[in-house]
Amino acid sequence: MNIETVTSPEDFSSAVKLFKNYEVWAQACPCFEGFEKELDEIDQRYSLPNGRLWLVKSSEGEAVGVVGVQFKGDAGCELKRLWIEPQGRGHNTGQALIKTVLDFAKGQKARSILLETVRGQMDHAITLYENLGFHQTEFDEDSQVLKMAYTF
Repeated sequence: MNIETVTSPEDFSSAVKLFKNYEVWAQACPCFEGFEKELDEIDQRYSLPNGRLWLVKSSEGEAVGVVGVQFKGDAGCELKRLWIEPQGRGHNTGQALIKTVLDFAKGQKARSILLETVRGQMDHAITLYENLGFHQTEFDEDSQVLKMAYTF
C-alpha cells in the first residue's frame, strides 16, 4: 500500500468515488451536510492553501483509501473523510493515514486537529483516534456526533 498526495484530476476523481462510497456506508450521517458542494469543490477545498488530500493505493494502483485535511482559523485543521475500502483494511492503513495528516499538520505549524465522528457507527475509528492521541471535546446525545481534537 502506498500513500500519495492527491494532485491530478484522476486522483481527485478517485477521491470523489471513495467519498461517495463512504457516504453510502454512513447512511445519512450528519457529517455529510453540504456534501454535494464539497464534491463539486474538492480540488479547491483539498489543495493548498486550503487543505490537502491523500489516497492509499494498492500495489495494483487502485485507490482503496482516502483522508483529507482542511485548514481552519487560529492555526487549526480539520481531519475529513477518512475512509478505507474493505480490501484496504487490516494493514494499519487507517493509522498510517492519520499519522500522515498529523505529520503534515505539524509541518504546517498547526496547533490542533479537530474531527467529527459518530458513536455506535464509527466506534472502531474512535478507538483508533484515541490510540493516536485524540481526545473527546464534545458529544451530542441526540445525533451521537462526537467531536475530538488532537493538540500539538
